[in-house]
Amino acid sequence: MVNKSALKNQFCELTGTSTTTAGRYLEASKYNIDQAVDSYFTKHASKSSPNSKSNGKSASSNTDKHLVSLFDEYKDANNPNVIDIDGTLKYLDDLQIDPDDVKALTLAFLLKSPSVGVFERDKFISIWQHYKIHDIKSMRKFLDKFHQDVLYDKGSYTDLDTDKAVDFKQLYDYTFAFLKESDNQKVLDIDLTISYWKLLLPLITTVYFTKNETPANGNKDKVEERVNNWFDFLSNSNPRPVITFDTWSMFYLFFLEVVLPDPYKLSNYDEMAAWPSKVDEYVEYLSDNSLI
Repeated sequence: MVNKSALKNQFCELTGTSTTTAGRYLEASKYNIDQAVDSYFTKHASKSSPNSKSNGKSASSNTDKHLVSLFDEYKDANNPNVIDIDGTLKYLDDLQIDPDDVKALTLAFLLKSPSVGVFERDKFISIWQHYKIHDIKSMRKFLDKFHQDVLYDKGSYTDLDTDKAVDFKQLYDYTFAFLKESDNQKVLDIDLTISYWKLLLPLITTVYFTKNETPANGNKDKVEERVNNWFDFLSNSNPRPVITFDTWSMFYLFFLEVVLPDPYKLSNYDEMAAWPSKVDEYVEYLSDNSLI
């Protein structure tokens, strides 16, 4: 069943036109969104002059058409409004990003990917259009800058939905939702979360010691030991735990505020603070096993 209202909204977002215009082109194309958008841009291309002083819809439309064509290179054969896993792997390959590289996660965060291996047409086009980027080379260059900006909390970019400066904590929290297999899923498997902690925690460590100009030699080794203690604690718990969003999100703060400043004694830890139970149990585990 075709959702005509959703297709009209998508057409309007891609072309900057009214719902009336959207309805006319979609009806003519029998609600084939790709055909309708291509028809619109083909008809209006002649109205766009390269020497025009206007930076309005004509320039925006040209950018949109490039992005529509690019998205179509990767789109799923059964659902033209998404890039699925095969298309995502091809897209990453064209961007020269290994799927296991943290930049693949940064890209998903930037384009608001709803789940692993999926990109949505409307987000892909509207976000790249916002940054005036419409080719692979420019995307690769932009992503390098965006990744560093987010990693070091420079605040140069804003979330297009909230208009708030984008920072690493947002990327970190986004990861939990990104890893879920359904909207109503509340917890993540321990092995999956550990694999992503292994990806993200070393970045947090590097940034922390860079920003604080702290002698890193022994401290970094001890931080790594504390991280491995955390993994051992979770993996060897009986029964094996699952990770809630609260545990995922708050562990970032625990790591930043307690582990990194003093990985030897965890002197900033306050048992009366509102840490998740798993964090409190972890500190108790360290004490019981003479690890602290």
